[in-house]
Amino acid sequence: MGLSTSVFLGRLGIEHMLVERHAATSTHPRGRGNNVRTMELFRTAGLEARIRAAASTLAGNDGVLQVDTLTGSQRRWIIRDISGGMDVSRVSSSDWCLCSQNDLEPVLLEQARREGDIRFNTELVSFEEDERGIRALIQNRETGETSTVAADYLVAADGPRSPVRNRLGIAQSGPGELFHNVSVTFRSRRLKDYTGGERFVVCYITDPRGEGALLPVDNEERWVIHVPWFPERGETLEDFTEERCANHVRAAAGVPDLDVEITGKAPWHASKRVADSYGRGRVFLAGDAAHEMPPTGAFGSNTGIQDAHNLAWKLAAVLRGWAEPSLLDSYERERRPVALTTSTRASAQAVEEEHPGFSSAATRNNDPEDLMTVALCYRYASDAVLGASPDLPVVPETFQLGGDPGTRAPHMWVTRDGARISTLDLYERSFVLLSGAQGHAWRAAAAQAAANLGLPVECHLVGDGPECDLVPEPDTDWAKLHGTAEDGAVLVRPDGFVAWRAHAELPHADRMLTTALQTVLGRL
Repeated sequence: MGLSTSVFLGRLGIEHMLVERHAATSTHPRGRGNNVRTMELFRTAGLEARIRAAASTLAGNDGVLQVDTLTGSQRRWIIRDISGGMDVSRVSSSDWCLCSQNDLEPVLLEQARREGDIRFNTELVSFEEDERGIRALIQNRETGETSTVAADYLVAADGPRSPVRNRLGIAQSGPGELFHNVSVTFRSRRLKDYTGGERFVVCYITDPRGEGALLPVDNEERWVIHVPWFPERGETLEDFTEERCANHVRAAAGVPDLDVEITGKAPWHASKRVADSYGRGRVFLAGDAAHEMPPTGAFGSNTGIQDAHNLAWKLAAVLRGWAEPSLLDSYERERRPVALTTSTRASAQAVEEEHPGFSSAATRNNDPEDLMTVALCYRYASDAVLGASPDLPVVPETFQLGGDPGTRAPHMWVTRDGARISTLDLYERSFVLLSGAQGHAWRAAAAQAAANLGLPVECHLVGDGPECDLVPEPDTDWAKLHGTAEDGAVLVRPDGFVAWRAHAELPHADRMLTTALQTVLGRL
């Protein structure tokens, strides 16, 4: 999550330093399911094409398969299409992308280094906070040299055992560890001959002798299998010898003489925990430091990346003087409910998929569209949104994105200056006001509000008239899509969430818009 935070801060022009205790980016293929919302964020950051290029070998993989063994007679799709048959281009500018952490991080690192001070092999030793900011002691792990860094804020993306969270005394809620696996990487040139030509995201093996979750790395000869591990029965990591792991792979395939070369192993623990607070004072938690959840549904890393995006624009707004520091309180109020809901959904997904090593009495209907609903339709209700109902569920029962305050603004394909873009591409570095072809009063209101408050507010008129700068595709009703009228307006935050909506042209629109922005930014 550190690199994502760095990328988002850098895009907003915020000077920052990233401290990473490891010597380099990850080498283990894990955390690879980047959902639609995450890819929207990477698209806006200018990284989508590079990420898809890094992930090209898995571009055709989809679905969750279950077999007894690869050569056995039992075979069924738990989920055939992760998008649930939805035409994703109708609701998003992007789509899911399978890009393992070891392929994703170099892309993020290249971008992060353009704007940030990135230091590997360096760890945070201690930190102190006073009214002026943070003073952090960092140490180079190679040389032992220490130095002190002064900063306005500290974002701790330091993992599930987060030393920063522990130092702050922030407890966690949830059942804790649910199950354990050992992730085994291996090479096998012949294994692809036994997959039945299926290019899955994951294949669950149910035969006890080879039980596990099989994942392709390149669809050719590099693979990963997650093998159930039971430390409560006395099993240790040392028990997973290369011979045992190789035989486990052969049993999973149902091919006793399969060529198998074990190349690595790493333990991981599926847990469900959410921090009781997302920070103290000038220190904030993000990613696994704030929440843990099973990997099923690929919710964990996506939730963390979206944490970083939510926090980055708020930090930028405060540091630039657009907002009062109270805006930062909305980070926890918006993101913690999402983590609580999403971790519950991830646990239910583990039940649905019958993840090896996990047993639970919980049941749930297996609905791929639900994955899209969780990925895109979560809602915020905080002081940084006007008109959001705190009584509505964080994630709705069915897929809905209608421009309601507190939801991700709807996607719409438009033409601007001859180029086809998504309206989502507009949301990153400023507030954006959308209105219809007759929205001249709103354009004037946006200019006046920006001048009143000393911050940028872009206004775009949507339609095919001469004054319009966004021309929607045929048969697209922008106002209906955004839940307003042709002479209404929708104010969208830099993170792409609707901050406020006017259902028609208003008298004294500049005052109304100024007041809305002041409220969202904590300036009232």
